[in-house]
Amino acid sequence: MVTDASIAVLATRTLRSDRPVSVFAEFPRHTRLGPILPGPIIELGSVAFEFDEEYAAVVSAADAEIFAPETLPPDPLPDL
Repeated sequence: MVTDASIAVLATRTLRSDRPVSVFAEFPRHTRLGPILPGPIIELGSVAFEFDEEYAAVVSAADAEIFAPETLPPDPLPDL
């Protein structure tokens, strides 16, 4: 989970990955998540985290928001 202030890595059960059970680790928001390694895997600190491939774009967008905001598309609903 990425917020304006931090990045939280949530722990889940092995067979129920859709329900977080605790916060495994927390990092400052300026922590770079990428590069995404094959798997897909990201390394935060000394720990490697594997995630579903469908979230690779979200991980890349979270990095771009902080480190390359000029690469993000314009907000389609700026008034919300």
